[in-house]
Amino acid sequence: MENFFALIIGVGGDLAATAEDATAIKNLLCDPNKGGYLPENIAFLVNDDSTKKNVIDSLETIISKTKNLDKATVLVYYSGHGLQIPNDTDPEKTDYFLKTSGADKLKKEETMLNGALFSEKIKQIKADKLLILLDCCHADGMKYKNISELEGMMIEEKPSNRGLLEKLDSGEGRVFISACDDNEESVILPGSKNSLFTEVCLEVFDGKLSPNDEFVSVVDLMYYVIKEVPKRVLPFHHIQRPIISEVQNLSPDYFVCRNGNYKPVQKDLEDFFIDNSAERIDFIKNYNNKI
Repeated sequence: MENFFALIIGVGGDLAATAEDATAIKNLLCDPNKGGYLPENIAFLVNDDSTKKNVIDSLETIISKTKNLDKATVLVYYSGHGLQIPNDTDPEKTDYFLKTSGADKLKKEETMLNGALFSEKIKQIKADKLLILLDCCHADGMKYKNISELEGMMIEEKPSNRGLLEKLDSGEGRVFISACDDNEESVILPGSKNSLFTEVCLEVFDGKLSPNDEFVSVVDLMYYVIKEVPKRVLPFHHIQRPIISEVQNLSPDYFVCRNGNYKPVQKDLEDFFIDNSAERIDFIKNYNNKI
């Protein structure tokens, strides 16, 4: 696991749950008995540390560490706000920004991460496998509402995460997943500590989907996220459909982390073991919310 790297960002501030989400992801990934990432290979930026400068510096470090590695896996996780703001010179156009600590809309280029700059840095990462997870537009305080209040909620229009994903070059080995689409919220369900999207990611990273596999595959992650997130919000009359990138040559051997709940198949039962990867890849291919 020495060639696995991660940048984990939780902006915090007015959305304290974003820092909790990022912390949960970090704790699982760097646990030697679970995710297996080396602590020195994880950049962890939450609350006041999640400034634009620190994010850029951390991306530069990953670019430097992976440029000469034949086989490297990089995971970038962001939990916060994605914002579309009118362009200064052409109000008809909008720019996409990721909110960072100390964000000021009047000084957006200095205090927030422009989507174009983020895309530029991501393109410079030459890792063999690259996974971007964006958990943007949390519904603030939803975890404190009861079910009847949730059922009566009107879904307000919010900026799209699609604007950022469209700036990123997808392709073989490059997987981008956003928690929700246009006019949707990334929600925290009643009784949950983490956002639904992050909660589902944590379940996959912890080996819930494939306990007989030593490592967690990106196929499992994509399949479970796009299947479970829309299903779990249905009882609350809410819509949340993650966006995923179109991936070329999606491989079941694309691993995200170690499976901390790995239970090897007994030798006498190996002939009865069912490999679900082909079925899951077909499910992903037929998913209609891709870019």
